[in-house]
Amino acid sequence: MSVQSNASENSLQRGVAFIGTGIMGAPMALRLLRAGLLRAYWNRRPNRVSVLSEAGPKMASSPAAAADGAQLICFCLTDGPAVHDVMFGPNGCINGCDIGAPPLIVDFSTSSPLETRQLADEYRARVGGKWLDAPVSGGAARAAKGDLIVFCGGESRDFEAAQPVLRIVSSRASLVGDLGAGQTIKLCAQLIAAPTLVAIAEAIAAATANGIDARKIPDFLAGGLADSPLLQLFGRRMAEGQIEPRLGALATMLKDIDLAVEMARSAGSPTPLGAVAAQMYRVLVKLGRGGDELNALVELFDGRAYEHLPSP
Repeated sequence: MSVQSNASENSLQRGVAFIGTGIMGAPMALRLLRAGLLRAYWNRRPNRVSVLSEAGPKMASSPAAAADGAQLICFCLTDGPAVHDVMFGPNGCINGCDIGAPPLIVDFSTSSPLETRQLADEYRARVGGKWLDAPVSGGAARAAKGDLIVFCGGESRDFEAAQPVLRIVSSRASLVGDLGAGQTIKLCAQLIAAPTLVAIAEAIAAATANGIDARKIPDFLAGGLADSPLLQLFGRRMAEGQIEPRLGALATMLKDIDLAVEMARSAGSPTPLGAVAAQMYRVLVKLGRGGDELNALVELFDGRAYEHLPSP
């Protein structure tokens, strides 16, 4: 089911609180601000909210303060434990929720399906609130354009209630199943993306080692079977050593692929390629490179970190 409703943004008269204004969250929150829906925001790292503070209101003093009076709360955080801490920890959002009319939670973070269901169960048990898992795909540039793809898990009425927000931050939002199904689809996407990025890095390094200007690889392969949006975006960044604007960190992708492998294994589905890809990311993370951009993967194949790779 995709977002097709003509429901007005006025259906969110009490407004939206946005928690987590990092690489992905900031452009999403900015779009909500410009649409007149954002009433408050908060981020664990205050130095990352300048784009919002320059455009409008100051950051709330706490998650509870941001949630106070909101009709819908968006999360865009690192993982499930981070969501739990911001939601239920000291000065967490739960302390600012209207118990008589608890806000709908729309969680854009990527976590495990199990974590999502546990978070939703706790929220429902404490105040009777509703939860929609809604992990995103597309990257920061597409977030700024409202062109993200969103995979939603939950009840159809909650999906409908979230549409005013989903229309602003995405070009396509689909209800893919019950609570946790959005996370399942996102992690399946990472089982494709994470090994593909390793393969692109390997190809860029191999081309360079054979005297080819790797910056031309995306153009040479455009339109062929090896072409993909990942090649066109990250292949170019790898070949050119581009690190700005920031698109994502190695540690974040490792977190996602580890979650994906565990999700599959817990259901009895082996993930040999995903497991190998995870080890490739883990090499760089263990070398202290977790905060680096994904284009650092190319260094695994140019001799600088190759000796640390697991044996085939």
